[in-house]
Amino acid sequence: MENKKYLKGNMMTFPLELTETGREEKVLNNKYLYPSEIKEIQMEIEEICDKMEYDGSVMFDECPDKVTVEKLVKEMCTRNNYGNCCADGDRKWFTALVQVMLCNEMGYRRNRRMCHKDRMFSK
Repeated sequence: MENKKYLKGNMMTFPLELTETGREEKVLNNKYLYPSEIKEIQMEIEEICDKMEYDGSVMFDECPDKVTVEKLVKEMCTRNNYGNCCADGDRKWFTALVQVMLCNEMGYRRNRRMCHKDRMFSK
């Protein structure tokens, strides 16, 4: 096969920033896809996880306690009156959505911490 040289203008070029975007930044950039109703809840979940991000936290237990997670969700929903925005039947699903979002954020942070510790001790 002949190695063809592409002429200027025929090449596809990308900004350098796109090639150097890390996995963490890509995950954060996908949050713009969230519906506007969910963004406020996601921000509060991130604040809760920020407060729990320390050694010995429930978030970093080998097997996080389900009762504690449910308690956090219940407190969050009652504190912000999220539970009253839905009819009785929908409230159950809304609480489940918030719990899934919290578990997802906790899982992301657990994974990030595990990768960080692996890199730290591999040297």
